[in-house]
Amino acid sequence: MTQIEYRVTDFDCPTCASNVERTLAKTEGVDRVEVHYTTGRVEVEYDETVVDDADLERTIAKQGYTPRLR
Repeated sequence: MTQIEYRVTDFDCPTCASNVERTLAKTEGVDRVEVHYTTGRVEVEYDETVVDDADLERTIAKQGYTPRLR
């Protein structure tokens, strides 16, 4: 398992952060997701043989947010 952390500063509300967390959690290869609305921190633990960091970034971006690696 690989762990990565993003910073997303353009969440509008806690529900937005929850939507991103739920979407990432449904992504094949993702084992664990924690999204912290107040800090904009998105932590993802994933299987790099199934999904990569570019896929995770695209998933966040498709929700309308800008992920930046921490």
